[in-house]
Amino acid sequence: MGKNQLMGEEDLHYLGIKVVYKDLIDRGYEVLNVRKEMDIDPQILARYNGELLFIVVRTATYPNMGVLTPRVAARVKHHAAKHKAICYFASVGIANADGETDEEMGKPVVNGEYYINYKGLLPFPH
Repeated sequence: MGKNQLMGEEDLHYLGIKVVYKDLIDRGYEVLNVRKEMDIDPQILARYNGELLFIVVRTATYPNMGVLTPRVAARVKHHAAKHKAICYFASVGIANADGETDEEMGKPVVNGEYYINYKGLLPFPH
């Protein structure tokens, strides 16, 4: 792993968004807007079957998965209510595919190979 540059938080966040975006397109969702800034929620606005969707994406490194905090959930739900949107959460985990140990797998590198853990959109907790 020597010379490879480790992914920073922004790189990791953006990779997670790209994973979710590709899945949405593949499933026939109409993606209306994507925001990759880390301090903007939701990251993705989409439409599916005539319904507006607010999608929050969080990404973490192996062995973890992205986590939706109650504060973010409450803020996004409040915003979504004004627009009659349905809120979803996309949790993404990224592992370095070239890593041979758990520690190495937990350090993805820029332009590396990755294992992606993503199980699709999850409805917001009530």
